[in-house]
Amino acid sequence: MLEAEHGGLRALRRGLDRLPQSPVARTHPRNWTFRVKRTLDFLGHARPWSARFFRRANPYPKPFSHVWLRTRDGVDVAAWYGPPPDAGGADEAPSFGLVLVPGMFSTKDDTVHKRRALRVWRAWGIPVIVIDQRAFGESKGIATGGWKEAYDVLAAATYLRDHAGVEHVGVMAESLGGAAALNAAAIDAQEGTDLLGGGVLCLSAFVDIRDAVHYISIQPPRDHPFYYQWLMFRGLLRYRSMGGYRSFQEYMDDAARVNGLSGLDELAERANPKHSIARITVPTLLVHSTNDPIIPVRHARRVERYARDLENVEVLVTEWGGHTGFEEMDPWWSWEVLCRFFGWVNDRDLVNPDEALKGVRGGSPRVLRRFAGGGGGP
Repeated sequence: MLEAEHGGLRALRRGLDRLPQSPVARTHPRNWTFRVKRTLDFLGHARPWSARFFRRANPYPKPFSHVWLRTRDGVDVAAWYGPPPDAGGADEAPSFGLVLVPGMFSTKDDTVHKRRALRVWRAWGIPVIVIDQRAFGESKGIATGGWKEAYDVLAAATYLRDHAGVEHVGVMAESLGGAAALNAAAIDAQEGTDLLGGGVLCLSAFVDIRDAVHYISIQPPRDHPFYYQWLMFRGLLRYRSMGGYRSFQEYMDDAARVNGLSGLDELAERANPKHSIARITVPTLLVHSTNDPIIPVRHARRVERYARDLENVEVLVTEWGGHTGFEEMDPWWSWEVLCRFFGWVNDRDLVNPDEALKGVRGGSPRVLRRFAGGGGGP
């Protein structure tokens, strides 16, 4: 029996710490290919008209369907919904489904999110919904730094529960999406709906928007690891706003005012996920890297302090991965973390979709789960 079954989420995190890691270097061709694809995705889906065009030109395969969700504050959010793979032939509804939430400038139609959604749907046999957060992709609305984006997450989870009949909904989210997911989990707990009982897993999430915006807005020295990402981020901001903004600080100040607030400081009081940590009751895991050039690892360290006395929130920190780059650098490890976490929360034996790496680290993913899941590495 896994140690995690005896010791809870903390024991599971210790088991994940002992998983074998073999990340490739950032100069590896696979990483360059990934970065080129992601940049092209950012540019192709950055504006609503182009996002609609590429969604129609390269749709998800059937039986996925394009749907619109109405959030509680009246914003229309676009999504792709993958029903239970055996819908129509199963006697029982699946026990849980998964919401996938991209980060800032990312969309449901990006290569990485589309591929991830299809792999989860096919390998795990569960319903999936992947969304465009408000203000990105096809979705309407104004960005709020994770505040009202929490409503986008809850709308997607509600749709999944109502249409797929699942008992619990899990959330996997990146960066800004991770901040929104943490706030959504706090709302879920406060309202007592137990909607997100399938667990929340966040990659490279920020927990203090004021700190994140300040960090992203200031030009770093040319020899700083963040310099080229900063240039790309500023270019994407200008492209997305059609030249309206050069500074992320200006963008978020205006976003706050459009939402009836005085500016970023007041927005931070509503949007900061750090205020949500203590209210979260569902199992929650944050994965972060020490070399994240966009959201410094101090955000994860703060969560460790906030969650020190909590049994349902854990942080997993690696020395590699950059910003949300875990899957392209070590696919097997990245998928194994997902399998272990959501499998433990939902009492399911989830198959690692990265079949190509079977046997590379001393056994199949199923064997490695039994050895390294919580009771020690292979």
